[in-house]
Amino acid sequence: MKDKIDKSLILSRIKFHYKFKSDAQLARFLGLGTNTLANWYTRNTINYDLIFTKCDELNPNWIITGEGRPTKAYTNTEENGASTVTEQEVKNQTEYNQLTEIERLHQIITLQEGTIAAQAKTIEVMNKLINAKDK
Repeated sequence: MKDKIDKSLILSRIKFHYKFKSDAQLARFLGLGTNTLANWYTRNTINYDLIFTKCDELNPNWIITGEGRPTKAYTNTEENGASTVTEQEVKNQTEYNQLTEIERLHQIITLQEGTIAAQAKTIEVMNKLINAKDK
């Protein structure tokens, strides 16, 4: 039985090749919404026609397997050489991007917590004003 192709590796190779720092950049490049791209990762699916159309200068074999050269600009004899991007490099880049995304989300949460605390103080002051007025 043939192993199932890991579509997240395909997406990671493309992201790595174009030096995208986030999935949002990859989604914009592909003309997708971020939710669609997230669904691709979750469901391990992709639209090959879209990928090969948007990445037409990339070697389809490299996109799918990581083998050979990343771009079509090489001759067939050179294409059998080692990939210039290893799976470990793709994994490292993916982990870095996830870490960056986690840091960004942490900043958003911190800001939201500050907003919630400020709103709680406002509610407290308003309740005091309402109670003072009722007396």
